[in-house]
Amino acid sequence: MGRIVLLFFILLGGPVQGAVPEDPFGSPMWEYNLNRYLGEGREVVLDERVVLTVPPFAEDSAQVPLTLDLSGFPGEVDEIVTWIDLNPIPHLFTLTPGATPTRLISLNFRVQQATTVRAAVRDRHGVWHIGSAYVDAAGGGCTAPSLTAANPDWESNFGTIRGGAFSQVPGVRYKFSVMHPMDSGMVGDVPAFHIESVRLAVPGADEPLLSMTLSQSAAENPMFVFELERQPAGAMLWLRDNNGNVFERRLGGGA
Repeated sequence: MGRIVLLFFILLGGPVQGAVPEDPFGSPMWEYNLNRYLGEGREVVLDERVVLTVPPFAEDSAQVPLTLDLSGFPGEVDEIVTWIDLNPIPHLFTLTPGATPTRLISLNFRVQQATTVRAAVRDRHGVWHIGSAYVDAAGGGCTAPSLTAANPDWESNFGTIRGGAFSQVPGVRYKFSVMHPMDSGMVGDVPAFHIESVRLAVPGADEPLLSMTLSQSAAENPMFVFELERQPAGAMLWLRDNNGNVFERRLGGGA
């Protein structure tokens, strides 16, 4: 009787604890990366409401734009994890939203070869909703030397943040870039040197608007875009790299 009930539940499309749906892209790293980044025994469903967009072909393998649109995703989000299946370091970022829902995230990344890209969104019930996209590429983006560090004047501009907050109805759009070489650690004699933490917060608030951890797959001189559902009174941006450098800027509440 139990097997009949389980089969009926699967036919209705409900998630089964620990079950892994078939990857529509057929990546050899599908189950491995699910276990690596989401843990074993988790519930996973493919969800078209997790809209992940990358270009069909990476014209520049060191600067590939990624946009994650959650405007059509119902309910609250506890955590977001993104990764690039076939990169030497697949993880791109993990983001924890605050009380104000984050509905759009955009960031450039590096790609080493043609690969599937993933975004996993965990809801309040602990279920991971997966969106995927495929980018073709000539490759080599993860092992290409930084152009920023090759500039003799880069140290004078190191850590410079440009951008601000832009009003939307409803909500707010934060867009900013930071001058940083974001060395992947995969170029000879050049150690990993990258921004590893990003936080947006309203001064005095109990919790941040969002917190993000970055890995070496993020592109150099990263440009971030965050769209929040509601506009706070103001926000401070705080970033830290793996060498302990800290960068801060007030982004305000509108422009």
